Amino acid sequence: MIDGTYTVEAKTPLGKRRGGLVLTTEGDTCIADLTIAGKTKRLEGAIEGEEVTFEGSVHMPFPFGNVNFVLSGTVEGDELTGVCRTKKFKFDVHGTRQEA
Repeated sequence: MIDGTYTVEAKTPLGKRRGGLVLTTEGDTCIADLTIAGKTKRLEGAIEGEEVTFEGSVHMPFPFGNVNFVLSGTVEGDELTGVCRTKKFKFDVHGTRQEA
């Protein structure tokens, strides 16, 4: 089961970014509320077993503007590992489930 609240860290081209991620599943759909830099973005994605995939876009500071991304990852126990891909960059994402 991947549902839960995670503390996440992404090693982006702009440096490390820390935030939170709330994952909620229903069937083969997964909703992610991703909070980084004080902004929350709701993403709807797909789940297959312990693997999740989301697509979305975020507005980044100049010179980036709107950036489309695909975030894919796996949850094993309380650990989430993934990769975020954009047209120009690829970076790792790691999360740890918070205790309820």
